[in-house]
Amino acid sequence: MKKEMSLKEGLSKLLTMIMTEKGLFFGGFLFMSLTTVGRLMDPIIVAHIIDHSVPNHDLRNMFFWGGTFTIVILLSGYMSYLQFIWMAKLGIKLITGLKSNIFNHLLLLPIAWFDKTPVGTLISRVESDCERVRDVFSNFSVTIIGNILFFIGMLIVLLSKNWQITLMLLIPMIFVFILAIFMIKYLSKFYKKSRELNADITGRLTEYIQGINTVQVFNQQQKAEDYINEKSKEKQKLDTKASFIEFGTWGVNDFLISYILIIVIILFLSPKIISEQVSIGVLIIFLQYAVRLVWPIVQITENLNQFQRAFVSLKRVFGLLDEVTESRMALEHPEQTKLHEPELLFSDLIEFKNVWFKYKEDEWVLKNVSFCIKKGSKVAFVGASGGGKTTTIALLCRFYNIQKGAILVDGVSIYDYPLEKWRKKIGLILQDIILFPGNLLENVRIYNDDITIDKVQKAIDISHADALLKRVNNNLESEIKERGQNLSMGERQLVSFARAICFDPEIIIMDEATASIDAKTETLIQQSMKEMLAGKTAVIIAHRLISVIDSDKIFFFENGEIIASGKHHELMEKSKEYRKLVELQFLKKDETCESIAEDKFRGDDEEK
Repeated sequence: MKKEMSLKEGLSKLLTMIMTEKGLFFGGFLFMSLTTVGRLMDPIIVAHIIDHSVPNHDLRNMFFWGGTFTIVILLSGYMSYLQFIWMAKLGIKLITGLKSNIFNHLLLLPIAWFDKTPVGTLISRVESDCERVRDVFSNFSVTIIGNILFFIGMLIVLLSKNWQITLMLLIPMIFVFILAIFMIKYLSKFYKKSRELNADITGRLTEYIQGINTVQVFNQQQKAEDYINEKSKEKQKLDTKASFIEFGTWGVNDFLISYILIIVIILFLSPKIISEQVSIGVLIIFLQYAVRLVWPIVQITENLNQFQRAFVSLKRVFGLLDEVTESRMALEHPEQTKLHEPELLFSDLIEFKNVWFKYKEDEWVLKNVSFCIKKGSKVAFVGASGGGKTTTIALLCRFYNIQKGAILVDGVSIYDYPLEKWRKKIGLILQDIILFPGNLLENVRIYNDDITIDKVQKAIDISHADALLKRVNNNLESEIKERGQNLSMGERQLVSFARAICFDPEIIIMDEATASIDAKTETLIQQSMKEMLAGKTAVIIAHRLISVIDSDKIFFFENGEIIASGKHHELMEKSKEYRKLVELQFLKKDETCESIAEDKFRGDDEEK
């Protein structure tokens, strides 16, 4: 179980981030200090006018200090403006960099992590939590540091005027401070629950919007609305309760403490004023500061409350950056024993040797699976859904790590090879095609500018996606909408084939690539497969046996095990499960691989 980040660790990471933009931070701190000095000076100037200018009837001195008072107020306001601008820039720059780091880190995380992390929750953590952390730099840092400086400055001035009364004023301040610590600790559980509810609501909203057609066709709009309303009301009640406790407590506390301080000042300073031990100006300073003395503590406490909320977000954000990447996971894999990475060639054989794998504890998805794939061969995985076929290719792509056994490439563990170099050898074509908002060109070459337009055009020709290109007026810059909504299923599949050809992999993996397309498109795909697979190693998952009966070897999966393997005619003879699967697809038991293939290719010619 991963250890939760402590406050000390969080502050250390924040300080490290701040030091990357130390110019903005120290500039903002300078303006903050000048603003504090300005706020401290105005009662002192007023006291000087009352104690010296007025008794001496010195009009010139009064106008001088009055003008000074005006200048101080204006400069203080301008310095306050500059401090917020500089701190806001600091917050924006740091969070922009942090979001970039998070996104780059997400690209390196294993598929297993995304399997258990809802998209909406992830968006909430990246966007909402990062924005709350930004407030630490742009808002909280300004006010909390400024208020601490202001409070210390007032104490110094008051102690210099009358230390006895100042010490008496600190007694209620100690009470306020203790109350602040209690409030922070008590309210932290509310803020944590509120962030969790916010992430849940954001996650569900994302899922409902992405699947809006499903929600509407099954008339589940009310169910979706009820769930969001229920969670929103739960969050509303929680936030209302926390706000009532927080602001109600501080409202009463501010009112009572302010008046207590004023009463204490008047009671103890009045006799001294009458006896001329203390001037009226000192009384003005104490009264002005008495009103201001409580407010920094209240604001500091509020800032600490807000920081407590932000710290919850901070832990979640840095928690993302602490997630183990694929490369690091590969290095930590028990089979990773070599100090030096061997050269990756794949010249002979891929071997699964007694492989066991599970997604959840005690639920083995693959059980003692063993098979070999010769370089340049075409193999097929068949069998009922849930048999372990897709999991097997996921392991071959190194999306997950096995728990037992070994996966070998030319006799060397697949985990000894660099992950990026291994993936470059693989072209993956899935049933569910992922297309990105953008144009056709970038969707084929996946934003890889090293792949030329001519190579993309050639890949489109080989994949027989030229009909799609004609439909968009031979324009590779034609827009593809989110998830390829302006393309048919067949057109999306042809784009995925062009993508695989474009990257020229040594190993082509197809997972039900023709399962959701029409017969005409499937004919085009079958034609492109002949060119695409020439000289390649092919691993194909298919429920339509007609597309794989000419494979060099067929592996029949059932309940996580390979129960039979061989060519089509061999399996027809020795495997009743395979024969049953063939019969279910209306193929005659006495047909040979060659006759089926001949019929298939004849059908292709007629389709042309």
